[in-house]
Amino acid sequence: MSPSMQAPDEVLARALAMIVAANGRIDARELGALDELQAFRRIGVSRERFVAIARTCVADVGAHLGDRSWLCADHLTYIDALLDAVPERTARMLVCRLAAAVITADGCVTQDERLVYAHALARWRINQSDVTQAILDDRMQ
Repeated sequence: MSPSMQAPDEVLARALAMIVAANGRIDARELGALDELQAFRRIGVSRERFVAIARTCVADVGAHLGDRSWLCADHLTYIDALLDAVPERTARMLVCRLAAAVITADGCVTQDERLVYAHALARWRINQSDVTQAILDDRMQ
């Protein structure tokens, strides 16, 4: 499914799934981190649906991101469509907070994960200190 044909209630899941898929695979430790944060409930999809969305992202883009050290125009178009579909700052902060947990869950932040995560932050005009604060706030709840 192309990003332009997204179900409106899955936009958070699709944006987060793209970051999960950035390294070309869906790691069990990443899903475990999302389980611990109750991420699937928070983004409004089941775990199974999220995995299916992430697999689509891997097939569409994720498997090819490691081919170079930058995001090519085709990948940017795909990723930006997913990111731009997330309408409000609160939802974007949630995706960034969950993404920060995902990309560190396996103990290694890959170049492709770093590229997509940094691009999301820049696209949404969110700085890392805002994400750190969101993580701290989340832990207090």
